[in-house]
Amino acid sequence: MSAAGPSVPDARQLRTILIAVCIALMAVIASVSGLNVAQPDLAVEFDASQGTILWIINIYTLSLAALLLPLGAIGDRWGRKPMLIIGLAVFGVASAAAGLAPTAEVMLAARLASGVGGAMIMPITLAVITSTFPEEERGRAIGVWTGVAGGGGILGMFLSATLVDVASWRWLFVLPVVLVLVALVMALRSVPNSREGFGHAFDTVGALASIVAVVGLIFVLQEGPERGWTTPATLISLAVGIIAAVGFVAWELRRRDAALLDVRLFRERRLAGGSITLLVVFGVQAGIFVALFPFFQAVLGWSGLLSTLALMPMAVLMMMTSGLAPRLAARIGP
Repeated sequence: MSAAGPSVPDARQLRTILIAVCIALMAVIASVSGLNVAQPDLAVEFDASQGTILWIINIYTLSLAALLLPLGAIGDRWGRKPMLIIGLAVFGVASAAAGLAPTAEVMLAARLASGVGGAMIMPITLAVITSTFPEEERGRAIGVWTGVAGGGGILGMFLSATLVDVASWRWLFVLPVVLVLVALVMALRSVPNSREGFGHAFDTVGALASIVAVVGLIFVLQEGPERGWTTPATLISLAVGIIAAVGFVAWELRRRDAALLDVRLFRERRLAGGSITLLVVFGVQAGIFVALFPFFQAVLGWSGLLSTLALMPMAVLMMMTSGLAPRLAARIGP
């Protein structure tokens, strides 16, 4: 399996590429949490139940998570630049449609399409870095990417709260559309194309199994607190998710060199340890959002803007230290 692409760009081109993919990533990440600050406004606008509002918010995350792996793999085969460009176009159009949505049904469809576009963008941004940057520069670039991924959610909430306070919830979608347009122009000009050469067909069975597993398990996490952890819908979703996940692992072990994801790689302690660490860190961060944001508003009586401002130190420090971490790792070890 070999990557095909142009020669290594110079330092200026590398900076432009990093800025372009980070802007694209920021649009995707900011849209994960941005609508949380507008729940009351959405309920009034669409005369919708709390369940519908939660699905408007969560369907984006669900489609994004479910499609990350298969769409990332398709981008590796087809070409990373075309996948990034199409993903940005889909995401931008869907975000604009969400901002103009006249009904809750249109909003749900637009958010679903946004998740599809986000799943085309997010893995490709990292793949562009790993395939473009030389080894000695790659760690620092990935550190910046990680900082944007971690801090983008809080920054998106802050900007969203500002827009809700001074204008309307519909202006929340102006930010991702603007970010997408900037990223699209920069990507067309600067991001080189690259792809992986495969001597086997795309792993369709593995892709479908991964989608079912992710949808089943995320449905449990999203609906369990609302419906109840022991209701039939929650238990069935949990069973389907676990069976699909086990089936996915078994199928990928059988496919070996033709696998969508070589799960044997996780026998490597560093890869497994790093993956678990990221899962814990971002899981805890998401839990802090879920607990602190409503506490600030419901208990302390703060506005949405002030509540997100209180979370900003997390975002700022994370984005600052993400650039420092590779240098520290070079000195003291990973």
